[in-house]
Amino acid sequence: MTLVPRSLFTTDALPERDRFEAWRSLFSAHDLDADPVGFSGSIETVVVGAMALRVMNATSQGPARSRSQIRRDGQDGFILHLSRHAYSVETERGIVEVPAGAVSLNDLSQPYRRSRVPETGSLILALPRSAIAAVVPDEEALHGLILHGGAGRLLADHIRSLAMNSQAVTTMDAAHLAQATLHMVAACARPSLETAAGASAPLDAARLRTAKRFLRDHLSTPLRIDAMAKALGMSRSQLYRLFEPEGGVARALARQRLAAIRTALEDPLERRSIGEIGEAYGFGNAAFLSRAFRQAYGVSPRDYRAATRGTS
Repeated sequence: MTLVPRSLFTTDALPERDRFEAWRSLFSAHDLDADPVGFSGSIETVVVGAMALRVMNATSQGPARSRSQIRRDGQDGFILHLSRHAYSVETERGIVEVPAGAVSLNDLSQPYRRSRVPETGSLILALPRSAIAAVVPDEEALHGLILHGGAGRLLADHIRSLAMNSQAVTTMDAAHLAQATLHMVAACARPSLETAAGASAPLDAARLRTAKRFLRDHLSTPLRIDAMAKALGMSRSQLYRLFEPEGGVARALARQRLAAIRTALEDPLERRSIGEIGEAYGFGNAAFLSRAFRQAYGVSPRDYRAATRGTS
């Protein structure tokens, strides 16, 4: 019977001057606010199916994910954090106080910062985005949620039980345990998600404006969703969701490109041919440009240029 893999990292065997740097290298996905002097830490990781369960003990630290770091490393997924200490979490929605024993959820593709507190038997559950998205369709809304009360205690008890019994988990049981945990996260988070849905609308509107501005600034370059998501500090699924009312990212970009072409056609000082203008904005095929322009504005590019310039 094969047990699930586990590993242990500790700074105890390192010279004191090297401990914090070794710890910071291990947690390169986060900027760490901590005092390097006298720092020590240990973390045990157990891989259970699609998730990783970690038990952490460390000197006071405050992890953070900035937009620049998100763009730089492109790491994704979700972190559930269960601490014996009270702390605060800052996201774009503001600062939320997290009671001791509550579960906080954070999306690695969105910025956040936790206040500095000791890690005393902290339990951390790392879940891939694809696994979360399979049970929570609006998974990006989980970012910044704090689960306490009945649902939070239920989830916290489940995570503690996993940690206490992890040494007996076999590879045969791992996938079933991971799936059960994912469904419990979804069930416990659903009431909080419904409450947060109204509050997320202004933030989503601001994100959509930023994304549209990005498209306007890149009208002449090929659309690459991964690069766009990384540049904006968003996930692919978040981008797709934001542009769903617009008919999708590609359609929104096409509308902006056609609008830029229309503006160029109106300009009496513009000497480029229609084909050259279209090519500058990603329409390499003249026939395709003509069809798209006519569909958008009810007239061909040639006739539009003639009409707006008063020529025939």
